[in-house]
Amino acid sequence: MAKPTKRTWITKEGKQKTCWAFDFTTKSGRRVRRCGFKTKVEAEISMSKAMLSADKTTYSRESKNFTLVEACNTYIELHAELHCKKTTCVGYKGYVKNHIEPFFENSKLKDITKISVDRFKKVKNDEGVSSQTINHLITFLKAVFQKMIDDEIISHNPLRKVKKLRVIHKKFEVLDSKEVEILLNTAQEHFSDFYPLIFTATFTGMRQGELLALSWDKIDWINRKIIIDANYTLREVTTPKSNKTRTIDMSEGLVKVLKEWKLRCVNNGKNLVFPNKEGNYIDPNNLNKRVYHPLIEKAGVKTVRFHDLRHTFASLLIAKNIPIKYIQSQLGHASIQMTMDTYGHILPEVTMQGVNALDSILN
Repeated sequence: MAKPTKRTWITKEGKQKTCWAFDFTTKSGRRVRRCGFKTKVEAEISMSKAMLSADKTTYSRESKNFTLVEACNTYIELHAELHCKKTTCVGYKGYVKNHIEPFFENSKLKDITKISVDRFKKVKNDEGVSSQTINHLITFLKAVFQKMIDDEIISHNPLRKVKKLRVIHKKFEVLDSKEVEILLNTAQEHFSDFYPLIFTATFTGMRQGELLALSWDKIDWINRKIIIDANYTLREVTTPKSNKTRTIDMSEGLVKVLKEWKLRCVNNGKNLVFPNKEGNYIDPNNLNKRVYHPLIEKAGVKTVRFHDLRHTFASLLIAKNIPIKYIQSQLGHASIQMTMDTYGHILPEVTMQGVNALDSILN
């Protein structure tokens, strides 16, 4: 950081004189020098004014006609497409097309204020957009503005003090132990080639994309472990959610099912555990439409999404009083709080059982 410095020189008369001066380079590369100040304080005040003036000049010149939509597209092109997953980029483009552009249209970047963003939140909320989606939009816009600051297009972030909405997690449907038994029996009888996939989903809580990307070399038969380090989505293999590899446990029943499945699984060059008939990755849409939904209907159990098998796995563990920390590690949640937020509505019944158990002390 630039600081004022003392300068000393000798006059023609041979007298020694000193003064304070400053010398700095602006963010645009222009050098600014001033001297002749009697005190350091005077130099500091003048330097601060000069730096502020230089930055304002740069920002106002660069951002005069830059729109918010242009800023968003620039962020996606120069940051997201280089550093984020394909699915993330697709999501960002959807934010711009479906929400940001229709509302802000050709609004200039420099004209965006906290009030205009708060109004955007209100409109989206009135349209019925979920609080979670609105929060994602705010997070995206904050990142866009921060990049514009880093790129010296603007000087401040109007979203810095914009608050996110409170998110109330919707209760989801899960299968109870009896329904799980019916579902698996139905799968084994009528969808035998997909029975191992449904069994694994229910007994591990793995996400659909993680299951479809799973290869045989990621299974540790001796220690009954599965290494999850890949995810198949949008016809592309990427890293798991949050870019984190995790290791989960297998039950003895799952080990038995997978060992039997390996003997009749389609040979494939990708070494996939759950390939399609051609030995390639299963298409998620085809899986849901042609197998999973007909399976649910055939089984006659409550209608749950494929992803709800993951929630079913967690709910069954909670019902067995398994520690929440273990459930967090199996599911790959970033924190216990995330697990608690997701399954908090299931926990009261379990915790009440624990409190009632204290009465045994009195007996």
